[in-house]
Amino acid sequence: SQAMSTTSSSSLTGEQKGKLRCWSKGSENLQQQFCMAFSVDFTVYNFQIAHNERRWFVQKRYSHFDQLDSVLNERYPDVMISVQRLPPKKAFGSLSPALIAMRQKSLDAYLQAVLMRPALAQSDEVRDFIEMPLDVREIDSEQQRHLQAAKDALRP
Repeated sequence: SQAMSTTSSSSLTGEQKGKLRCWSKGSENLQQQFCMAFSVDFTVYNFQIAHNERRWFVQKRYSHFDQLDSVLNERYPDVMISVQRLPPKKAFGSLSPALIAMRQKSLDAYLQAVLMRPALAQSDEVRDFIEMPLDVREIDSEQQRHLQAAKDALRP
């Protein structure tokens, strides 16, 4: 059940070929029922992802970002040092509109920062997180192979 929906929009880098871009598409407060006895309210954050002309949508909870951040910091500490930190976890009052709006902005900036860094954007962790379609993964991998071959050919 959808209780509230907000929308904000921002864009990432230019339209360079093979670049991943993302746009914040607001958030929704949802409710999950457990055994008819109780329910849990939570917020999902909506994002549109684009690779060249291909676009798709993903919905993520804050906890998904937190898990991704932990993995990326562990596997790519040298790259992640330049990526902004996630907003802190908050146990209570996490559905307040002000907190949701602040988190939306922070998560958007975080995802953009991750997608701008090739080492992260090309990682399986990030590709899985943004739910990159298989055909896009194949195109992206092929473009990376061509780019690497060109770089190798230019080496003395």
